[in-house]
Amino acid sequence: MNAKTLISFYTYALFIFLMLFALISAYPLFLVAHLWSKKPRIYFQKIVQQYFRLFYKLMPLMGKITVNNREHINVFHPCIYVSSHQSSIDYTLLATLIDDYVTPSNHFISDYFLFMKIPRYALGVHYIPKGNLDEVESGYRSFSKALHLNSSVIIFPEGTRNPSSALKRFKSGAFRLAIQEGVPIVPVIIKGTGNIVSKGSNITKTLERKEIDITFLKPIYAHKGEKSLSFGHRVKEIMQLQIDQ
Repeated sequence: MNAKTLISFYTYALFIFLMLFALISAYPLFLVAHLWSKKPRIYFQKIVQQYFRLFYKLMPLMGKITVNNREHINVFHPCIYVSSHQSSIDYTLLATLIDDYVTPSNHFISDYFLFMKIPRYALGVHYIPKGNLDEVESGYRSFSKALHLNSSVIIFPEGTRNPSSALKRFKSGAFRLAIQEGVPIVPVIIKGTGNIVSKGSNITKTLERKEIDITFLKPIYAHKGEKSLSFGHRVKEIMQLQIDQ
């Protein structure tokens, strides 16, 4: 077993270990919070958020994390955070910064029977299988309800991890939802996570610490009468310009 495999094994084991402790400490509060809150999920998220932060402090390959434009985080509630996507660690990174959210996932582990759908109901991670239109519509109805409760949504509009700096075609769901609910899009650019682990492998690409840069852009609203495809294209152009700079 080489060094990269050993570090990867340690990292995944560390994550699972911390998530088990997060579950033990957060789930009882989540259950009790139903007595007074319409959104008991936010109490679960707050505790898990601290474990995510601890994970990145203990993660051996994580260098300095720079967050630009913090004044655009947790201010425009509700909103839809639309992020570039290089690595499987992107969601947990955003979850250390963003409060009170729901997000889609195409990974079955979100609804795996062993976890009793806790990621969906307590953490806000909704499993939506690729190509299942009924599940997609059901998921977006859930996101619409979340926005009505003043929660935000985190979406990776490329729909998959992208190792390139050139953004792939954006799917229209996030922009259709933003137009329907009259909420802004807050674009997010994540740089550097693909240098640690990227699509196609669960083994780290490096033995060196890599710096991460996360930039939150100004909120973008749809123009009056603008269609979702046009809105998505406009947001993509703004994000691509930021990436190229």
